[in-house]
Amino acid sequence: MADLLVRGARLLLAPIEEGDCLVRGGHIAALGQVPPSTIPPNCPVLDAAGRYLAPGFIDMHVHGGGGADFMDAKPEAIRTITAFHAAHGTTTLLAAIIPAPMDRMRQAMAAVAEVTEPGIAGLYLEGPFVSRAKKGAFNPRWLRSPSVRTFRKLVEGHQNLVKVVTFAPERPKADQLLANILAIGALPAIGHTAATYEQAMDALAHGARHFTHLGNAMSDLHHREPGAVGAALDSDAYVELICDGIHLHPAFVRLIAEVKGYERMCLITDAIAAAGLPDGEFALGDLPIFVHQGIARLSNGTLAGSTLTMNRAVKNFMKFTGCSLPEAVRCATLNPARLLGIDERKGSLGVGKDADLVIFDNDFNVHYTILDGKIVYARED
Repeated sequence: MADLLVRGARLLLAPIEEGDCLVRGGHIAALGQVPPSTIPPNCPVLDAAGRYLAPGFIDMHVHGGGGADFMDAKPEAIRTITAFHAAHGTTTLLAAIIPAPMDRMRQAMAAVAEVTEPGIAGLYLEGPFVSRAKKGAFNPRWLRSPSVRTFRKLVEGHQNLVKVVTFAPERPKADQLLANILAIGALPAIGHTAATYEQAMDALAHGARHFTHLGNAMSDLHHREPGAVGAALDSDAYVELICDGIHLHPAFVRLIAEVKGYERMCLITDAIAAAGLPDGEFALGDLPIFVHQGIARLSNGTLAGSTLTMNRAVKNFMKFTGCSLPEAVRCATLNPARLLGIDERKGSLGVGKDADLVIFDNDFNVHYTILDGKIVYARED
């Protein structure tokens, strides 16, 4: 792996606030004042003066981008997606798989498993064991009742790759499904659900620890029935937020931040194939999607994923909440890393950690993205 020296950056989520970062063998070798004697001969140097150096963004929930979707089940589509999101600072992502015929879901999962893209940390199964009443942009034809047998058939051979599974805890036998999600070491996420507050809290008591795109496709917060949103607020569970200013009102984002603090929120894009492309007609699974002014909807007006990128998500979150830059970056790095159990290697800057890095300016324009110590994106000024 190549060596690299980032010079004079403003450091985020690091032991110090400013200095250099020496990368060797794909890991951070030194931070701050790097002695010249430790810099290898002919080491490439990136001048980051006046810019921020942060851990690479971790997007837990990605469907696609740059015209490609993980459901395409093609190596070139997967590489297109990771390259697109790398250009916006993402160094780690989970490939989201949506409800579809069983063979198509497994084909998409197998394609992710077979493509050795270092930026893909695993699979995010957004269903199919979710509520028809809160199906969102999913084709109801492919939703399934919770079934241990069906779940085992779905994940067979990919158990270690599945990291998150969205399910609706109010559905019959959801408790058995929850136990099996935990049994393969995956994270049960409450989402696309009409669950009552009590049903959601019971799922949390039995091992669920996360909410899929909080506020979207779930039972609302009401003063007499707090619903799934109320359970998320009244627990220490992690929550995903789509901060595009469309899926969530800025006031709602501020409310969540006030209640949850900045340690249990994970910024996501929920990006679809249309991300990065002009408005037009696309598809999510086998349903047509129409994008107008960057907003993706089904023909009936239902929101259908987003065209958001992680650098914009961080910028928006900071604007909506008034939080500090480190707090906003934390929600896109350290928090998802801790939730996924990879924080010993990723999510913050420290000697020995993976050299997954992003360099951006005051307006959140990404200038460099570094993955495993290699520059995978460089902005053309």
